Amino acid sequence: GGETRLLRCIGVFLALSARQCLDERDYTEALRLSGAAAGASRTIGDSAGWWAMTYLGARCLHTVHAFRDCIRASALLAYHPLAGEEQGLKAQAETLLSSAWLGLGDLGAAITHARAAVRAAHGQGLGPEVFLDASEALVCALAEAGRLDEAWEYCSTLMLPLLEGGMGRQAKGKAFWAVGNVAFRRGDPAGGLRHHRAAAGLLQPGADVELWARFNSGTAAMRLAAGIHDGETLACIEHAEAATAVVGLPVSAQLELVHSRGIWLDLNGDHTLAVGMLSDVYARREELPPQTSGEVALHLGLALARTGRPEDGSAYLADSEQRFRSVGAADRAAHVAGLAHRVSTGRIGPGLPR
Repeated sequence: GGETRLLRCIGVFLALSARQCLDERDYTEALRLSGAAAGASRTIGDSAGWWAMTYLGARCLHTVHAFRDCIRASALLAYHPLAGEEQGLKAQAETLLSSAWLGLGDLGAAITHARAAVRAAHGQGLGPEVFLDASEALVCALAEAGRLDEAWEYCSTLMLPLLEGGMGRQAKGKAFWAVGNVAFRRGDPAGGLRHHRAAAGLLQPGADVELWARFNSGTAAMRLAAGIHDGETLACIEHAEAATAVVGLPVSAQLELVHSRGIWLDLNGDHTLAVGMLSDVYARREELPPQTSGEVALHLGLALARTGRPEDGSAYLADSEQRFRSVGAADRAAHVAGLAHRVSTGRIGPGLPR
């Protein structure tokens, strides 16, 4: 009847407005409008419209790091009858669930949902980009959990062969970024640099300045973790800082960027300034994912040791080890324990090689 047609028109208008706000990075308004559009679709029995707008809202929640709300919305999507009928929708929802659980530091749940996403996307004729997104989620979760051989197996047998085919520059760039991260974590900085440089050639600020900011911030973090603190690393930090000033990022992403700047200062010998910067980030550690707060405690502990305060540094290293153990990152916890031993025996301190 006329009421249904009116509601359908209203729903279309709200959906278009929500997508426009998403494009303009007004995530609060995009979330509000997508919720209203989903409600209109539900009223007239339009399941596909409801699913699409609920998914858009869940993406907004993830982008602003409202991970628990994102999980609630994504779970509704993953277990909706439409996702049972269309495996592409199932894969998208499970990928978002994996990423949100990763943001909360629950690596086991992140891996479980990423595996479900890969299963849903594999062999369904959905095109490579849905499968790549699911694979990226899986290798990221496996790498965070220290299961690096398994993560690399997925990179080499699933992701890299796909990247030889045709697909969008952004999808390909994000995949090279993920592969590079795994290479760095495996102790292969040459491979990490190669794949990150391939990603840098594909991810450009003119296409998506927010993604470019995240990429440069993430690349800087990986380079610093590998001890690479050269001009190219500084350029990544500066690119991310400049882009963030334009588009803004969630508080946790901004803190991660300050964290990288602090590490860069420490590795380049400005230990006192690094301690101040890293202490500021550590004071807001509860706004970070647990594994990231563990990294902040680690680098603050090392910077303190290099300023001649090994006892203070050891306390932060103990906190870092506990944080990694709490999220199931046993390899990172063991690495920190080894560094703590070196600090306590005087092998990390003022004037010593980094």
